[in-house]
Amino acid sequence: PPPPPVAVVIPPRPMPPGNAAVTQILPGRGIDGRFVTANSGVTGDRAFWQLKIGLNVAAIGCRGLEETTLISAYNNIIKTHGKVIKSTEKSVISQLGKENKNNGIAPRDRLSTQLFNYFAQPPAQRGFCARANEIAQVVSSTPTAQLVEQAPAHLARLDEPFNEFYQAYAQYQVDAVAWDAKYAPRPAIMNTPAPVSPVGPTASVTVPPGNH
Repeated sequence: PPPPPVAVVIPPRPMPPGNAAVTQILPGRGIDGRFVTANSGVTGDRAFWQLKIGLNVAAIGCRGLEETTLISAYNNIIKTHGKVIKSTEKSVISQLGKENKNNGIAPRDRLSTQLFNYFAQPPAQRGFCARANEIAQVVSSTPTAQLVEQAPAHLARLDEPFNEFYQAYAQYQVDAVAWDAKYAPRPAIMNTPAPVSPVGPTASVTVPPGNH
């Protein structure tokens, strides 16, 4: 007798990482291949200001094993480095005011909201919270005079979990397309036949009067 047919096991369709939505929109990539985010290439006072916002989001939202140490470190940052926090925010408002030709308050508020939403992205929270805890410990014990100088490197590290999520999502998109092509090909498109005109005349002929 012929051998039994080999059963084809279809693997499950790839799922978005971190329970992300299938409609997730990814930012563009830079020339280095990394995704360009609101934290990319930020330096100086603005880097510290954005770092502080990221740590604030973490202190508010992270409730894992790092919760206690993270909140303690963040509170110490607020207490110890209050002058730098105020001066860097003032610098950011001034910069945004020049760019937007206003007092900078409204652009500051919009950027703050954008950053809060960015740092709070659920799919990246596990890595973000752990990284925020590490950085908060360092910043809380850093001499005030060195905060702004070190901020760009800290901000870049705090941004890594989001870039890693975007990379994973981009790979998911590739894998999903490959799965669809192999296991769920689109049905062939059936062309509708063009209507066939009847053979012979179809219009009536009117004979002019007097030509009978």
